[in-house]
Amino acid sequence: MRYVLDTNIILHIVRNSDLWKRLKTEFRLTDSENKVYISIVSYAEIKSLAKQLDRGKTKLAQLETILKKIPTLYLNTQVAEYYVDIDVYSQGKIPNKSDKEKFTARNMGKNDLWIAATTKLIDAELITTDNDFLHLSDNFFKVHVISQI
Repeated sequence: MRYVLDTNIILHIVRNSDLWKRLKTEFRLTDSENKVYISIVSYAEIKSLAKQLDRGKTKLAQLETILKKIPTLYLNTQVAEYYVDIDVYSQGKIPNKSDKEKFTARNMGKNDLWIAATTKLIDAELITTDNDFLHLSDNFFKVHVISQI
């Protein structure tokens, strides 16, 4: 199985939180048959957040060590095409879509669109703690929304 981790999950990795420990077990993320990735967008988001919070050199070094262990998915023209498809779908503007299949349009954040597109690129499942991607589940890829409780 392939998984893409949303930015909020990377934050839990850095904190070595109970949620992260639970995810490793539940999804067997450290098993050799499973592959875990992050989008370059999440890479940039988490590094920016770390610098904004000024966590110090030790925490930044810890973050760098973690990021080096997780393969990063980069943007390319195929990712851009998936971005377009996901954005159009999220806005409820799919041509020839029956009224029965329509849903309330969702304005996804641009970074979330890129993360979704990179997930689609490798036909992976997305692991996140928020509902921003839930409407994409089963239409583009499976979304696992993890409760923080």
